[in-house]
Amino acid sequence: MARPREFDIDKAIEDISDQFWAEGFESSGITDIEKVTGVARASLYGAFGSKMEMLHQAIDFYLDNRVEVIIGPVDGTGLDGVVDFFRRFAGIVKARPERAAMGCLMVNSTVELGTSDPGVNERAVRYRNRIRGAFRSALEQAYADGEIDGRVKEHADLAYIMLMGLYVTVKGGASPDEVQNLCNLAVDTTESWRVTTPEAVVN
Repeated sequence: MARPREFDIDKAIEDISDQFWAEGFESSGITDIEKVTGVARASLYGAFGSKMEMLHQAIDFYLDNRVEVIIGPVDGTGLDGVVDFFRRFAGIVKARPERAAMGCLMVNSTVELGTSDPGVNERAVRYRNRIRGAFRSALEQAYADGEIDGRVKEHADLAYIMLMGLYVTVKGGASPDEVQNLCNLAVDTTESWRVTTPEAVVN
C-alpha cells in the first residue's frame, strides 16, 4: 500500500508558485522552497520532480488560479469589458502594491529563462493565446454590437501589448499613481476605438 502524502500538495504548489513569483527561478534555492512550504526536499522532489518541474507546475497553478481570475471576466464582454479590465488593473495595483510589485510570474519566467526551457516556452504560448483570446472575444462582441469598426485582431494585439507594458512597469518599481496614469492612457486608447455615431456628435 502506498504511503499517504504527508502534506497538502495543492497548498505546497501554491507556496512554490508564490516563491518563484516573488524571487525568480534562479534566486530560489531548494532551501527557500523547503522554508516556504515546510516540506523536506526529499518529499518535494518525490512529489514534483526537479526544480524546473516545480516551476512548470507553479506556472500551471498561476495560470489557472491567478491569470484566469483577472482575464476570464473579459471574455465576450464587448468594448466595456476591455475598458473595465484596465480600470480593474489599476485598482488591483493600488489595493495590493507589494503583491503587484512582483509583476507577473509568466512574464518574469519568460524574461529570466528566455527560450532555454521548452516547458516554460509552451506555457508562455498558452498564456499569450489566453490573454489575446479574451481580448479578441470581447472585441468580436464589440464589433458585432457596432461598438468598433473592425480591426479586432489589431486591437486585441494592442490591448495585449499595453498589458505587458503595465506588468513590466509595475515590476520595475512604478508607484500606484504612475500605474494609474498608465492605465488611464490604456482606457483612453481603448475608448478611442469606439465608433462615434452621428447622433453622438455635438456640433
